[in-house]
Amino acid sequence: MTNKNIKHPEYLQTENTVNKWMTADPVTINIHQTINEAIEIFTSYNFYGIPVIDDQNYLQGMITKSSIMQALYDNQPTQAPIQAIIETSFDYVFPLDPLEKAVNMREGCLPVITSDGKLNGIITRTDLLKARSIQVDTVQTTLSAMTVLQQVLDSTYEGVVIVDNNGIITEINEAYCRQINRKKEDVIHRNVEKVIDNTRLHLICKTGKEERNQLQRINGQDMLVHRIPLTENGNIVGAIGLLIYRNVDEMFSITNRITESFRHPNYGKKAKESFYLDKIIGSSIKTNFLKKQIAKMAPLPSNILITGASGTGKELCAQTIHQLSQVSQGKFIAINCSAIPENLLESELFGYEEGAFTGAAKGGKKGKFELAEGGTIFLDEIGDMPLYMQAKLLRVLQERTIEPVGADFSKNINVRVIAATNQNLVQKIEQKKFRADLFYRLNVLSIELPTLKENKKDIHDLLDYYIEHFAQKFQKKVPAITAEAYQNLLNYSFPGNVRELANLCEALVGLCENEEITLADLPQRIMINTRQSTNNLQLKTEQTEKEIILQTLKECAGNKTKCAHLLNIQRSTLYNKLKKYNVKY
Repeated sequence: MTNKNIKHPEYLQTENTVNKWMTADPVTINIHQTINEAIEIFTSYNFYGIPVIDDQNYLQGMITKSSIMQALYDNQPTQAPIQAIIETSFDYVFPLDPLEKAVNMREGCLPVITSDGKLNGIITRTDLLKARSIQVDTVQTTLSAMTVLQQVLDSTYEGVVIVDNNGIITEINEAYCRQINRKKEDVIHRNVEKVIDNTRLHLICKTGKEERNQLQRINGQDMLVHRIPLTENGNIVGAIGLLIYRNVDEMFSITNRITESFRHPNYGKKAKESFYLDKIIGSSIKTNFLKKQIAKMAPLPSNILITGASGTGKELCAQTIHQLSQVSQGKFIAINCSAIPENLLESELFGYEEGAFTGAAKGGKKGKFELAEGGTIFLDEIGDMPLYMQAKLLRVLQERTIEPVGADFSKNINVRVIAATNQNLVQKIEQKKFRADLFYRLNVLSIELPTLKENKKDIHDLLDYYIEHFAQKFQKKVPAITAEAYQNLLNYSFPGNVRELANLCEALVGLCENEEITLADLPQRIMINTRQSTNNLQLKTEQTEKEIILQTLKECAGNKTKCAHLLNIQRSTLYNKLKKYNVKY
């Protein structure tokens, strides 16, 4: 049945019309489907709004996440048809409408309909960005096209950045600039790798493969992003990056409301815990205990001290604690106390005022503590902090205030403190190299991370994870590992712990040529270590055998024939072993 409220198109033909850029055959929901079925569709696809059609493909309305959440809050039965909750007052465009007509869309997408009201497709903000970015990239770009692109960028809720095929930023909207704490004029025409943390847009320009719903850590927060290549005449001309959710907490909030988890308050908490704790790879007893520790400690406001050898994952542990804490909406700011020169460490931690020293920036600079306000500061390698700085840090922890270098005032701070070290701080206290009072301030809650040598069961899980991870990163097929190579890897002690294992997997996958990792591909250090382990086992076996022979001979009062019989070996074999072990009895 035709929707009589739909007006006929006012436009006939323009140079850039909707039908050239729309998404044809979009995901739709039938008017006869239930609310529960709609929830399942929204869970499967990361859309905000979806067109609703009848059996003849006539557009009947739109359904959004908001309308579903409202229905659930109103206690609508989930088996009820969606007809009662769809929005029948909506915007739409026609195939031959100019793109400009779609710029101010409200819900992230507009249905595209024929003159008789049938659904022809949808036009999304991503479609608009693709169209306009290609125009902007040409010499014939008009002021009008630039204006429309800027309207699209700035009217978009998500952060948007566009790069050319060399990874140079050509456009970025204000939302993205706010997220990275940079001004637009400071990042335009710069390499995207130097502006945005953990970006892959420059790689998308090379592979031409889009990446949707990917986690990207920007300024200490996990965000959900799309990365989409831009093509023209079959050639890659650039890429678009879209922030879908500004942080994963927001994603959980929305997802939990669309599903019925809000009726079970603990479900959302458990889902979030599972999401972040699953990033800690391993299924051993020690790793499972570590995850339980993190889950219990994270919600508390207390300071935490993480100890463990280099490469055991102290920063990952701290990031997980932050994401499960009460301050997860704030930033996670990390600083390596051993990597900053002593004369700069104070200003890095607490900031400085203008004119505080020669070369000080105009207007001064915020320190790491101030940048972490409302969030978490991670003080890595705290054992290398100079004694005079330890005294200043102790004062900050006691009074919850900082004093920038060159300032005659203090600033209150509200920051969760997590410290980490690979050193024995108790021993350093005895050596007068670390303050006992600071240790007790930091060590309110403590976590000790095991080495891989102590936790060999996790090597299996970590190998599988990182081999697959780097295969995806390098756009390669996941290589097989021969049984001999795999056994050697499992037997290796990994003195560099998880960091060494991850780096090894990166090299093995990157250099793999025949989709198979063999014994010949393993570094020499692993082969030497394996031979040493085998030799050690052999020595232990021989020592045990010698002890058994001596004990049996003693029981037999030196009777070698009886001893050989009890050991179930030939008398000649016993003599050979006595000679081998230099046993005189």
